Amino acid sequence: MSTFFDELMESVQQMDEIVRGERLPARELHVDALQVKEIRKRGSDQPRSKDLPPKPCAP
Repeated sequence: MSTFFDELMESVQQMDEIVRGERLPARELHVDALQVKEIRKRGSDQPRSKDLPPKPCAP
């Protein structure tokens, strides 16, 4: 298989180990309520998906 697929499968296996408590995550992101409030007040810099033009589906 491809190197990308091998890395992806390894990542999925590591995720399963983290979920089962057999491994600690390499990093965690903690956001407190004040940060959430500020982020919501500012709004998003990224366009909303509803505002994007539709992408055609490949047959």
